[in-house]
Amino acid sequence: MTEHEVMSFDGCVHALKQLDLRQSLYDEASLMMEHVLVNLHGSAHRARRNVEATVFRKDVFLHYEKSVLPQTLEETLAPFRAAGRGDMVDIGYRIMMNLTVDFAGIDRPLRTPEETGELLRLLMEFSLAPALGQSRPEDIEPKKARIRAAMEAFDRQFLAPSLARRQALWAECQAGRLSADALDKDVLMALVMGQDKLQMSPEEFVQEGIFYLMAGAHTTIHSLSHAIHEILEWIDGHPEDRETLRTDPYFIQRCVYESVRLHPSSPVAKRRALCPVTLHDEIVAQPDDQIVINLRAANRSSELFGDNADRFDPHREIAKGPFRYGLSMGHGMHACLGRNLAIGVDPRDGQSSADHQYGTVPLIVEALLKCGIQRDPSDSPQKDETITRITWARYPVLFLSQDAIL
Repeated sequence: MTEHEVMSFDGCVHALKQLDLRQSLYDEASLMMEHVLVNLHGSAHRARRNVEATVFRKDVFLHYEKSVLPQTLEETLAPFRAAGRGDMVDIGYRIMMNLTVDFAGIDRPLRTPEETGELLRLLMEFSLAPALGQSRPEDIEPKKARIRAAMEAFDRQFLAPSLARRQALWAECQAGRLSADALDKDVLMALVMGQDKLQMSPEEFVQEGIFYLMAGAHTTIHSLSHAIHEILEWIDGHPEDRETLRTDPYFIQRCVYESVRLHPSSPVAKRRALCPVTLHDEIVAQPDDQIVINLRAANRSSELFGDNADRFDPHREIAKGPFRYGLSMGHGMHACLGRNLAIGVDPRDGQSSADHQYGTVPLIVEALLKCGIQRDPSDSPQKDETITRITWARYPVLFLSQDAIL
């Protein structure tokens, strides 16, 4: 087996579109991710994606932005505002857990602080899995043991009863005793309705339920914490943009795009060749060769993003479209289904703000700026040293309303 690294932007796009290269980034995390959407290939991937795409619609996304997110933000941020401080990573997990659990279809019958705390604990354990490939060798087996224990607890406490309730509802609907409008509009319900096509095993249901919690919350928190850091750094050096943040509703979204470009949730994508595949540079990958697609390098291409491509600049001028945030949301068959929910879409000329999808991350950033978020000068942020990619383990902040940016 030979490893090939692709670093050019065009080369990465080409590799991500090749149907004969299968996902291999999460091979180390197969105990939790072997059967999830992002790891499936070919017809199995298409069938699962088509079923789940039924809930990844603009009307559903706008409902979350306009109705669900504001209430979640108010409830989650209130105690931190009252205390005047918090940890950006902890705050992000609490916000996104509440949003993601509902969208994934995981019931919370008690809705007590203890139940929420248990979900947060499990979510933190699940977040170890996607980074196993970037973990130190001596940390891998201890992390796997923690992940297995968390999976068993999640299935017993949350997934199994949530799945059983939806299966019962679907049976009532099929029998004509319940209207389809009364069914839950979430990923788990979509999977139950598509079970005749998918034939998912109990293990696959558990893995997919965990995957949506992890993907919706953990990766979004990565983007959120980096965006807050970059904006606070930018404002220190460009105080004139405080006014832009106050008056331009799309500027925060551009800031998030720029941060997402610089800080992809995974710095690389990995694929394994199923047959001979010619890469962009005419190198032929042989069966079982591994292709490392360097998203971080591609996203910092000076040819596409300018001479200062490795620096944060929300005023950067490039062509409109998905490449504004590089390849951080994927491309080809494994492009992120929830991209528009997370970071929104480019505004159209003449579009009203009421119909525009800003994305949950830009809207959360806006809410935090309105609360006067600042770095805590007495408690420095710390990066996660247990993995090789750059992510924040903790990011202490203060909420100083009198100095609010917005």
